[in-house]
Amino acid sequence: MHRLSYHEEHSEDTEALLHPPDVPKPHRHSRHVRNRSRVNQAIALLCSGSRRRVFLKILTALTSLFFIFVILAAIFRPWATILPRQTPNDTNTSLPPRYTAIRKHTASLPQHNVSLPPPEGHNGRYIKFTSQISQLGWNNVLNEVLLNAHLAYRAKRAYVFGDYDWKKEYFPWPENVRFEDPPRTPLGALLGGPVVGDPWVGLNESEVREHPRSVNIDFWEEVCPPKRRRVIKTSDVKPWHKLNTYDKSGSETLELWLKLLTDPAFFLATSSVPNLEVDEDDWSCVEIVPAPQEEDSFPQVFDLWLWGCERILDLWDEFKASPMSSLGLRTGSVVLRGVERNMGLFTRHRQTHEVRRAREEDPMERTLAIHIRRGDFVQACQDLADWNSTYYSWNQLPFLPDHFVPPPYPPDKERGTNNNSPENVATYLGHCLPDDDAIARKVEQARLDWEAATNRTPTAGHFLDTIFLLTNERDPVWLGKLKAHFMDAGGWKNVVVSSLEVMYGDAQELDVGMAIDMELAKRAAVFVGNGFSSFTSNILHRRLVDEKIPISNRFF
Repeated sequence: MHRLSYHEEHSEDTEALLHPPDVPKPHRHSRHVRNRSRVNQAIALLCSGSRRRVFLKILTALTSLFFIFVILAAIFRPWATILPRQTPNDTNTSLPPRYTAIRKHTASLPQHNVSLPPPEGHNGRYIKFTSQISQLGWNNVLNEVLLNAHLAYRAKRAYVFGDYDWKKEYFPWPENVRFEDPPRTPLGALLGGPVVGDPWVGLNESEVREHPRSVNIDFWEEVCPPKRRRVIKTSDVKPWHKLNTYDKSGSETLELWLKLLTDPAFFLATSSVPNLEVDEDDWSCVEIVPAPQEEDSFPQVFDLWLWGCERILDLWDEFKASPMSSLGLRTGSVVLRGVERNMGLFTRHRQTHEVRRAREEDPMERTLAIHIRRGDFVQACQDLADWNSTYYSWNQLPFLPDHFVPPPYPPDKERGTNNNSPENVATYLGHCLPDDDAIARKVEQARLDWEAATNRTPTAGHFLDTIFLLTNERDPVWLGKLKAHFMDAGGWKNVVVSSLEVMYGDAQELDVGMAIDMELAKRAAVFVGNGFSSFTSNILHRRLVDEKIPISNRFF
């Protein structure tokens, strides 16, 4: 008789085990019986053969399961780590804040209601700048947010705002405690006013009815689903062979985009993005999206090429008067809380009787704020020299003292290739990365000029007696030396160092620390900034809106 192969033998043994002769086979369509049969089949496979074979099979199966568990644990361990929980009010400064109350407030803004009549609600007018820069420093983002919001205001469309997405290297907490990527901060924690959906300020009733309030991105997703969106790319507008904004002034650029947002025929003739699903009469939702990198290297409406040259300047008067950047632009509540917490730093040098009097005064009226950037700015200053750059944005305004004119670039040399002359590089470093002596000289000159201009010429000592040093430098040796120089040689009574001394009462304040520094510098009697810095430019903007006199705003 022909001997069955091992596999045939195994199959017959299994069949016999599962279906003895006196037991009828189950109906093949019975699910429960079929499942039970599979279990029996597995048991039979393990039990077939000698005990040794059964033991080896069990051992192999357990070993395989163990290695699978080890591999999965290694893969999913970062996500499986149990992180400590933030408190309801974000009081734990070792963890990023959740901003539960602020997010709830934003979600409940009254304009987030599709039933409202136009220009809000379902048939309202909205504009979303998806092209807006993201994951850079706060001040690179802030100036664009404000100008985009102003364009939305001019177009009588609701500005769609979202969170501030951090550049990861700048976030105050390490990666192992972050709960989102990239880290985000609600815009309402940093700013107040119409740009974050607060009511209009300074508009009459008719103007309020014409201008819809800003809305959060979550409401945009609800009221403006993709099928309702009119989309245009930045590369449909900006290149030389299109509408060529590269040769236009800031004001001309704004007027061009304004026409696109208010003239449907011009929009349709310009946009290359098909809007096939949108009803031809529906112009509620407009979205500006960034072009691919090969089409537009800086795909923003108001891009770096505009902010970094004099073309931006003819927008100043209009922008300064806009509700988005003047009376309507307010400091966020978290920032104000942090400012109040630190006001004692600016009166700590007073005698007891002077402290009582100081409570009735603003200590910032006797303060000179100075912005000294180090760290990553060392290479940045060299790059600025390579490109023969101008000052940044509003720092170029011609009515300000310390106006900077770039020196002539060496003839027959290409910019951006490390070909600037040593003399020119030294000029740039003197303005961008001043040494200790240059810092001390500029601070003293700024104090004397302001005191003379405001009739506070010293008789028994200087009126300005406190320095607020805004810096990302944390080297205690260098900072201690500079602080001692100010107090010994300059006669300053108090020097506050932002990176070492500003206190944060909770995680929210720590998160908006850069905005706290900016608010304090805005309030100071005199501000000496870095003309190449967006941080300085945004402080200057707020100071000029507050009518600080030009001589109170200085550059190295």
